[in-house]
Amino acid sequence: MGIQERIKENLLEEIYSDIDRMYEFMDQNFDLYRERHDQVVKQCDRVKEQFYLIVSNSRLS
Repeated sequence: MGIQERIKENLLEEIYSDIDRMYEFMDQNFDLYRERHDQVVKQCDRVKEQFYLIVSNSRLS
């Protein structure tokens, strides 16, 4: 694995961790009914997918 791939991997790990922290914050501080909770999880997963696509298909500057 090259240096750029490692940097991208570390970047994705950090982004995913931040997204997970946002989810945990919302889960702990808001009383979400089941449907809203499921939507939040779905949106967090969608954001992770988008960041994965951006990082995997873009070159580092």
